[in-house]
Amino acid sequence: MSEQEKSGSERRRFLRLDVNEDVRCLDAKGRDIGRVEKVGAGGMQVRLSENISEADFNSGTKLDISVVEPGDVRNHFKVEVRMRDGKLLGLQFQN
Repeated sequence: MSEQEKSGSERRRFLRLDVNEDVRCLDAKGRDIGRVEKVGAGGMQVRLSENISEADFNSGTKLDISVVEPGDVRNHFKVEVRMRDGKLLGLQFQN
């Protein structure tokens, strides 16, 4: 099925890119939430660390996070949990 044939609900608003490096997501307290697996202009997908309970991340929860790239490069974002599926979180960037 071509991109033009897909319904609006099947197309993503933003392209997502796989993250092949070890990029970590930390909460405001510095706790390692998990590994960033995908990123796009609208947000990111994070696979939660084993010691983190997915119950802490309900849809609509707003968070201040830091994304730590190799070489200890840090960026801070305000995000909202848009999706939780087991150990996967979908986070949307907020303004």
